[in-house]
Amino acid sequence: MHCPRCDAATVAFSIPDDLRAHLPDDRPGAALCTRCLAVTPVDDPPTETPDFEPVSDAFPANDEAAVAFACLLALLDSLVLYRAELDAVAEYAETRGADVLRALERLDADESVEPHLDIDRRTRQLEQLI
Repeated sequence: MHCPRCDAATVAFSIPDDLRAHLPDDRPGAALCTRCLAVTPVDDPPTETPDFEPVSDAFPANDEAAVAFACLLALLDSLVLYRAELDAVAEYAETRGADVLRALERLDADESVEPHLDIDRRTRQLEQLI
């Protein structure tokens, strides 16, 4: 699958039910763009957790935390609208070993990605919310 925003390759993944409850779309999976970091819902995700290394080494090493971090990126477009959801997804990632704010800082510094949103600004705003 290619990104509908920039046509780059994507990494598809399944979303656990308890995490899906906090996302705006109830489909069982999503695809994360390896270039612009856009997250697109998918109906038929893989059963195995993918390696997020092709996206960025800023992703948490723990599979569950990496999936949660990818889901967090889907919510960053609308901080005000998804305030409670962002808090829940960040907590989910952190209980699985991720330092969400540090991972976002590392992602912002990664020159191999061209995010469709201002990661630095969103990180500062998210820090105020969680």
